[in-house]
Amino acid sequence: MRKRLVLAALSLVVGTGQLAAQHDGSSDYHDDEHPHQTAFWEGPRAGWTIGAPHLDINGGLFYVSHDPSDTREAFVRLHAQAALGIPAVELASDLQWIPSFGATPTWSAVGQIAPVRASSRLYLSAGLGVVTGHSSKGDRLKGWMQGVLAVRTPLHEIAPFVQVGRAFGSGQKAEFLIGIAHPLAPYRFHLP
Repeated sequence: MRKRLVLAALSLVVGTGQLAAQHDGSSDYHDDEHPHQTAFWEGPRAGWTIGAPHLDINGGLFYVSHDPSDTREAFVRLHAQAALGIPAVELASDLQWIPSFGATPTWSAVGQIAPVRASSRLYLSAGLGVVTGHSSKGDRLKGWMQGVLAVRTPLHEIAPFVQVGRAFGSGQKAEFLIGIAHPLAPYRFHLP
């Protein structure tokens, strides 16, 4: 089941990218506010139902407070994000690996509100969705809520961020990601 979900998420990201490539090429996609991609950038909104996905690679510390001990582990994550035609509404999806937990990533999909302008150095979002890897009954989706705060720096498009998330259900703890995001946007690179 998890493999199907991962394949479906990747198909959505690739399919949306192909739809974006067929866009009419108007200047709303190549604006001057973002001559290069920035982390947690949702892309253009005008004229789109679902905009071109923006991809980031993230890494840092995964933290959960447990009794009697805490969990602190390194994580690596692929983050895809796309704007909807509705102001301040986005879709986000993550594949997150915590190497000490094994090779299987968790996957999440979230509809979120991002009230701060895309051109701002500050990024803030909150949303609801689904996540894998949090059910005691095997590989099932659970409800998920998360909030993200990031600062987009001019230093090589790096953005330090903090994410707080929690799966729905009894016994679930708040999970914190403290990390660095960097954009991956090969469709924005141009050869001379």
